[in-house]
Amino acid sequence: MKTPATLAATIAAVFFVGCDGGIEPRPEPGETGFSGEIVFQGEWDTTIVRTHLVVFEDPILTSDDFFPPNLVYVSEEIPRGTTRFEFRSNENALQETMRLDAGTYAYVAVAQSAAEILSLQREDWFVVGLYSESDGSAKPLVIGEGETLEGVDVFCDFDNPPPQPPGGEAR
Repeated sequence: MKTPATLAATIAAVFFVGCDGGIEPRPEPGETGFSGEIVFQGEWDTTIVRTHLVVFEDPILTSDDFFPPNLVYVSEEIPRGTTRFEFRSNENALQETMRLDAGTYAYVAVAQSAAEILSLQREDWFVVGLYSESDGSAKPLVIGEGETLEGVDVFCDFDNPPPQPPGGEAR
């Protein structure tokens, strides 16, 4: 026959093991986003006014796809002459409201513009780097809920830019 103390200990053990940590609150999921490094190689064009990391939800199949709401993320400006730029999407967004939800994003690129006025016209931007597969094609960005995906690295070779999406030409 079990003593009351043994019975209480057994009930407590079952309760804590069966409840996956007892009555402790479940941890909150982490921030959803991505991080990585952009590496620049070659000479910066002196006519460049702005450089940004951009994320598009769907592929850029026409020049009209280079526009919100397909454009879902824009980083803060990357200073001219930079050789390495480390980023975290939730810390380096151009606007605080540009936070990505969990999901799949088709096109992540570093884009530059020589236009004096900030423009969303496709012809004012050219791509100098792409988050890509080993064959150079765009690699989708897949972010899980509460996950900060690391290693979203982009290599920008000014002398050998990636293929341009429709509506633009390399400089």
